[in-house]
Amino acid sequence: MADTEPAVRIDADVDRLALFQRAQETFAPMLDLLQLIAASPTRALFLARDPVLKRKVGLRISLDPSNPARAWFERETDLLAALDHPMLRTVYAGGTADDWAWRIVKWVDGESLQEAVMRGARAIPSVLQLARSLASVLEYVHTQRIVIRRLAPETLMIDATERPYVIDFRFANVLLDVATPDPDRSKEPFVAPEVRDGSAGEPGSDIYSAAALLYYAVTGRPPAPDTHDLVSPRVLREACPAALERIILRGLQREPSRRYLTAIEMLGDLASDLGDYDVQLPLAPEQGPELDDPRAWEKRLRRALGDEYELLGELGSGGFGRVYRVRDLALEREAALKVLHPYLTVDPGVVERFRREAKVAAQVMHPNIANTYDIGGRAGLIWYTMEYIRGRNLARVVQGEGPLPVARVVAILLDALGALEHAHKRGLVHRDLKPENLLIEDGTGAVHIADFGLAIALQVKEGYQSASSQSGTPDFAAPEQLLGEQVDHRTDLYSLTLVAFYALTGLLPFGSDPIESILARRAAGVLPELDTLRAGVPERLLRVLTRGAARDREQRYASAAEYAVELQAAMQPADGLFGGLVRRFIGPS
Repeated sequence: MADTEPAVRIDADVDRLALFQRAQETFAPMLDLLQLIAASPTRALFLARDPVLKRKVGLRISLDPSNPARAWFERETDLLAALDHPMLRTVYAGGTADDWAWRIVKWVDGESLQEAVMRGARAIPSVLQLARSLASVLEYVHTQRIVIRRLAPETLMIDATERPYVIDFRFANVLLDVATPDPDRSKEPFVAPEVRDGSAGEPGSDIYSAAALLYYAVTGRPPAPDTHDLVSPRVLREACPAALERIILRGLQREPSRRYLTAIEMLGDLASDLGDYDVQLPLAPEQGPELDDPRAWEKRLRRALGDEYELLGELGSGGFGRVYRVRDLALEREAALKVLHPYLTVDPGVVERFRREAKVAAQVMHPNIANTYDIGGRAGLIWYTMEYIRGRNLARVVQGEGPLPVARVVAILLDALGALEHAHKRGLVHRDLKPENLLIEDGTGAVHIADFGLAIALQVKEGYQSASSQSGTPDFAAPEQLLGEQVDHRTDLYSLTLVAFYALTGLLPFGSDPIESILARRAAGVLPELDTLRAGVPERLLRVLTRGAARDREQRYASAAEYAVELQAAMQPADGLFGGLVRRFIGPS
């Protein structure tokens, strides 16, 4: 008999009018009765209003003093009145009136877990919240030496804020001497095997029930009573976090000794991966050398991400921070999450620019851009999420395969130029094009440019710092960037040309000399001699790339579209065969 207003359950042989009138007379003026929710010959549940405190309450009445359930009702009232926990329904008052016994309880506006799951499996963040709440209430009641013994979906209420309430203690161990046998077998999948066999139970019995409820919430179906027939949650729902599956499967062990010893142990196992938001991060590198340890990063980030994302693995790192593959638990999709190093976030200007540019980047949607999804932060960390591309960045492709075929490099350039033309028309300049930011999708070979908006956000007063390679040297920066001058869309065209040089040769465009030497050569207009490092590059293509990397931006192509047209023309000899090969790789513009 759960406190759910829409579900009116009244036995046919109950005189509703007479019952309602007598209850009104008995409890006026203490309560204003609003609705008879459920009734049988032995008990009734009313929705009422406390006129003094102006709040809804539930009124439960045991109607028949001769029924064995009367002592059971009174003992349960005493038990609930002695307990105090946010997940337990408060007993405000209790007593007797003539032949009735009654109690006034907190009214829960919501629905049972059973009703919620009938619409479909619960959202992953809701299940994680349920897991923490169940562990909390079980730890509390177990310290009071109480074992609930029977937790079921219909006796677990969920309010509008997703807070769950345990509303049924009738079969708790301390009430067994007055409890009557329960003929309802439908709850057996949620009852520990030893309790099904008649045992008074132990804390591990409730842990079994909690795990069964979590299984039900995340999969939409009850667990198999026999653990040998149990299907793992992630088989039924791929988005189920590994930590959640782990605590469910351990909690559902048939042998109590193989379950968690305490609810707090179960909660700790969950928090070890998913966290609870409680994390303090150092504000500068010198304050936190442990942030050089990938394990320290992962631990801190897991705790900060909480119920929003499941961390699946690290994808890479750089001077800005680290990139991780994550699963969005609400939308149940994978994403790439880029988290900034904490020392970058102490400057409010950096944070503001980062947020502003991320918002702009999120509005630029193109098949060859790794689209930005969201920006967030918590506990000293700031991150943004973007489309996860299954593949490798161009730097890793070249490191693994060596210099790439000319046709493939041209195809990469054309994909990238299509994306740049789209972004430049909307006023967005990348400023940090380098091999690490060109993601090559497995299977299709399509290019996706990452990190639009990140470079300008991380520029600081000390001058140029953003358009650097992963090693920290400005290998792909345009001269105007190195000189601290104003940049525009042609800056991206220069950087992309140097990326092409790297893909064709496997070498950094200006070597690994100190920045002063690199800057001097660029200022003098000394370009890498590509034809001496890579044979087989058509002369027309060399001329196109030379213009793309012109020292004076006025001599470069006026737009990415013009660059793409010249690039395609350079690769189309008279027989047209090679041009046809290139066109197979051309991405949308």
